[in-house]
Amino acid sequence: MNEVIQVQNPLIDHYVGVIRDEKTGKCDFAIAIENIVYLMSSSITGNIGTAKKTVKTPMADTEVAYFIDKILVIPILRAGLAMFEPIRKLVPQATFGYVGIKRKQEQSDDSALPNFSADMYYCNLPPNLHEFRVIILDIVVATGSTVEYVINHLLEQGVPQEKISLASIISSQEGISVLQAKFPKVQMLTCALDPILTDEGMIVPGLGDAGNRYNGYDVPE
Repeated sequence: MNEVIQVQNPLIDHYVGVIRDEKTGKCDFAIAIENIVYLMSSSITGNIGTAKKTVKTPMADTEVAYFIDKILVIPILRAGLAMFEPIRKLVPQATFGYVGIKRKQEQSDDSALPNFSADMYYCNLPPNLHEFRVIILDIVVATGSTVEYVINHLLEQGVPQEKISLASIISSQEGISVLQAKFPKVQMLTCALDPILTDEGMIVPGLGDAGNRYNGYDVPE
């Protein structure tokens, strides 16, 4: 089973503090998310395949590396869009797809996690999914039901687990553990693993509803 890659450094820690703070407004929240993704980018792209080619500098010929994998980046609507722009700028040759997932809570059972399911209300992905190395973007992984739905959809379309990566910023330990057990070959990256998941599927300490805060709902003036 792949271990979760926890991406941390003092700058990331600083900006994670910014997005956790309930006093952080919409604009500063969005800027902090983008800065975190820039700082995570070397880890997010760390398993993309490269090859060598020779180029001519003003002084001499030299070998350089370049991406050879076809890359598909999928921000999960809504919150995943906040992570989109830094990747688009750093990897402009990537293909971009979009999925919208609505999470709903069902009758609770005796499992350790709240009983949630997910429905896809929007999907715009290329037809040849199996050709891509896929990077899924979502700010928060709570129960994991949303990401589980997206990964299962990709697997049904022929994408192997080892070609899928998940990049999040704050995740619950329980949710990530469930995803690891179900998808042991999917690479998972996050900046913070939080210990508590409420019966409502909210992470504690977390940051509240990431989609609402990014889009300007219920945030301080």
